[in-house]
Amino acid sequence: MLSIGSIHSAIFLNLIPSGFTVKEYFIFISQHTETYGIPLGALLIQLSATRKNQAG
Repeated sequence: MLSIGSIHSAIFLNLIPSGFTVKEYFIFISQHTETYGIPLGALLIQLSATRKNQAG
C-alpha cells in the first residue's frame, strides 16, 4: 500500500511544473484516495515490525 501511494504521489508531482503551487499539490493529493495508502502502508509496516520483535 505504501508503494502504490508513493507511486501515485510521484506521478502527481507532474502537476507542479504545469502551474500548481506546492500547497495546491498537497491539497490535490489529500483529496485522492490513491495516496491514502502512504500512511496506511507505513502503519502496517510499523505494526508488523513491532509484532515480529515481540514474538522473538
